[in-house]
Amino acid sequence: MSGFSIPLTQLVRENLSVIMCYAYSQERLKGMLEANFGGEWKYLNKALFEISAARAEKACLELALFLRTVDEEQSISAYRAATRNIPNCGKLIMKDGTEKPLPFREFANKVIHASQFEWDVFGKSEPRLVCHTRDKEKWLRAEIDLVALSSVCGGLMS
Repeated sequence: MSGFSIPLTQLVRENLSVIMCYAYSQERLKGMLEANFGGEWKYLNKALFEISAARAEKACLELALFLRTVDEEQSISAYRAATRNIPNCGKLIMKDGTEKPLPFREFANKVIHASQFEWDVFGKSEPRLVCHTRDKEKWLRAEIDLVALSSVCGGLMS
């Protein structure tokens, strides 16, 4: 990966760290806020949720752009397809309601071309990022499995 001015592992680690720390902290922060603060805390909410969400979205975009660039230069997707070992980063929901696996190159494309992001971080399942489409696309949304994304990134960092 000598064609890049920033070390690959550093960029992947930094952005993945921001994404995962955001996603896995939100439920705890929400519980702490509800248990200890009554009424509306506008600026505390901004500090705990809004600013970190914006940083996590920026980290997703940076990670997606970088992974897409690396894939273009190193042909990782082509190699994975040839070896039949394509990492799945979630699922793609089409406008007709069907679902497709989301390989890492498509993860990158969907993040880059999303009209908006929605963090699904509260509840029983693992946190995920939902990328919503622009109207002209064939897909409706991409649901990014953050655990699977961590696995893909971990493989690149090793």
